[in-house]
Amino acid sequence: MEAVKRALLAAKTIAYSDSASGVYVSTEMFAKLGVADVMKDKARKIPATPVGEIVAHGDAELGFQQISELKPVKGIDIVGPLPNELQQITIFSAGIASVSKEPEAGRALIKFLASPAARDAIIASGMEPIAAGGAN
Repeated sequence: MEAVKRALLAAKTIAYSDSASGVYVSTEMFAKLGVADVMKDKARKIPATPVGEIVAHGDAELGFQQISELKPVKGIDIVGPLPNELQQITIFSAGIASVSKEPEAGRALIKFLASPAARDAIIASGMEPIAAGGAN
């Protein structure tokens, strides 16, 4: 946590997404690190544009967004995930609409995404697969 705090204080400009993760960064993480007041002048919420693109173009020195959203961006270095003490985990769920025209295809996709066969692709995308036995 101390290294993240030092990086925040050293950076001249910081960008974070306008999604729920960005709200967490600006309202909880900065406060948890005791830097909320300092961040008011140098951190900004980025609407619509991926934060990695803002960093790649040089409009911010440091950016915060989900790894899966940073990975496709060229021209940035991904330092890694935040320390566990600062993590805000997002859990994705899947379901099939009752009016679906292809419910079996939906079930097959969900089953595949929860299977060991999808594990490597999920990890490569920057996300973490569910634990074995976590899908119904």
